[in-house]
Amino acid sequence: MLEKLPFILRQFQVKGEFVKAVPIEVGHINSTYQVTLQEGQNKTLFVLQKINTHIFKKPMEVMDNIANVGLFLAKKSYPKEILIPFKSIDNQFAVIDGSDYWRLFPFIQNTLTYNQVDTAEQAYAAAYAFGEYTNYLNDYEANSLHKTIPHFHNTSLRYQQFLAATKNGVGERKNKAKEAIDKLLNYQYLLTTIKQVKLPLRVTHNDTKINNILFDKTNGEAVCVIDLDTLMPDTLLYDYGDMVRTFTPPLDENSDDFDQIYIREEMLSALTEGYIAGLDGKLTAIEKELLSYGGQLTIFEQALRFLTDYLQGDIYYKVGNEEQNLVRTKNQLCLLESLIKLA
Repeated sequence: MLEKLPFILRQFQVKGEFVKAVPIEVGHINSTYQVTLQEGQNKTLFVLQKINTHIFKKPMEVMDNIANVGLFLAKKSYPKEILIPFKSIDNQFAVIDGSDYWRLFPFIQNTLTYNQVDTAEQAYAAAYAFGEYTNYLNDYEANSLHKTIPHFHNTSLRYQQFLAATKNGVGERKNKAKEAIDKLLNYQYLLTTIKQVKLPLRVTHNDTKINNILFDKTNGEAVCVIDLDTLMPDTLLYDYGDMVRTFTPPLDENSDDFDQIYIREEMLSALTEGYIAGLDGKLTAIEKELLSYGGQLTIFEQALRFLTDYLQGDIYYKVGNEEQNLVRTKNQLCLLESLIKLA
C-alpha cells in the first residue's frame, strides 16, 4: 500500500514532493496516513485516507456531504477548524484508483485526541463543540445530505432485526443470551416516544465520541470536529445519546466489570450543560424535554445491535472472542439501567 501513495498524492491539487507516509492506527474503519510533502524548504503535513467501501457503499456521496457542509461552515464564520477535503486534479473530492477511493485533508497540528473522558472539563468542552457544530448548521437543509448509512438510527428497525435474530440466530447462543434477550424485550416501551413525537430534522454527526474532537495540546480547548463520514439528517437526540453512552461510564463498552458500568453524574451534568450551551438557544422545547430519553434510546439501540450481532454469529462487529458481543450487550444494559434510575 505504501509504495502507491506518492502516485495517489500526485492526483490531488497540492504542491510538493512526497517525503514520507506514517500510518495512523487510531480508528478502525478507514486506512489513514499522515503524509509529508516538501516544496523548497517548506514541509506540509496532510491526512490521507482510503475510504472503507464495505461500510460506505457510495463514497462520493460521503465526500459530497463533508465538502458541502465544510464549505457552508466556511461562509458562516464558524469559529473552529473546518475539515474541507482537497480536490483532485479532475476537480473531485476524492481520487479513484481502481476500486479504491482516496481523500486528502489538511493535518491540524498541535492537537491530540482522547479515547476516554477523564474529567468533567473534557466532557463539557467536547459536548460544547458538538453542540456548536449543530448550531452553526441550524439553517443547512438537512434533507439535502446523502444518507451514507441508510437507517443508521432507525431504532424500530434495529428492534425488528433483533426479534428476527432471536428466532433465527445460533441456537446455543440464544440459550446463553436468554437473560439479555428478556431484558431487551422488556425495554420495548422505549420505542413508543420516538414513534409519536415530531422532532426537528437536523444535520447530525452520528458518532459523537470524544475521540472525534481534536483538542489543542497547549490549552486543552476543542479545536475541530472530525470523522464526518456519518453526517446525515436525523434528530439530535441520538448525538446527545451517544455522548451519554460513551462519555459517562468509567469503563468502555468492552468491559465485563459490570459493577463499574454506571452513569457518572458529574460527566452527565457537564456534557448536558456543554451541549446546551454550544447549541446557543437552537434547542427546541421538545428536544430539551427529551434529552434524557435520547440517552436511554441510544443505549438501548446499541444493546440491540450488539446482541443481534451475537445471535447472528458476529457478522458485523469485530470481536476478540466469541462472547465479546454478549459482554458488550450486558455492559450496555447496565448503563441503561443506571440512566433510567437517574431520570
